[in-house]
Amino acid sequence: MKTLQFKRAKPNDSELLSETAFKSKKIWNYSDEQMNLWTNELTITDSYIKRNKVFKIFDSKNFLGFCSLVYKEKHIEIDHFWLLPENIGKEYGKKTFDFIKETAKESSSNIIRVYAEPNSNGFYRKMGGKIIQRKESKIKGRFLNVYEFEV
Repeated sequence: MKTLQFKRAKPNDSELLSETAFKSKKIWNYSDEQMNLWTNELTITDSYIKRNKVFKIFDSKNFLGFCSLVYKEKHIEIDHFWLLPENIGKEYGKKTFDFIKETAKESSSNIIRVYAEPNSNGFYRKMGGKIIQRKESKIKGRFLNVYEFEV
């Protein structure tokens, strides 16, 4: 398995990161109408990158995706965690999650939370998350699981 590198994103990475988020979400066959509901959430701005810990993910030579962490009072929240579609299912998600756990430990946070895209529930269960809440999404009748992880 290749070693991954995590590099802090810079404000001028906003277009690349936004494109990555849209491409990754689109693999779950959402309609254009549904995708439009998430335009604001999937658009990464320069100011977002400046305010939060945003990491680009690379193998030895290729950009694979990105993740971002938002520091709350008592926990860290995974706000974005997107791999380009061709990189899903290759253990990059697990390695990135391990990096997120290490980052949380280094910041003295022992709790990580994520509002999970429903298609990613299996991944977060596999990573050991416990569902602590369900929140209605922008699509009526569809709920997001909120997972919590102790590190």
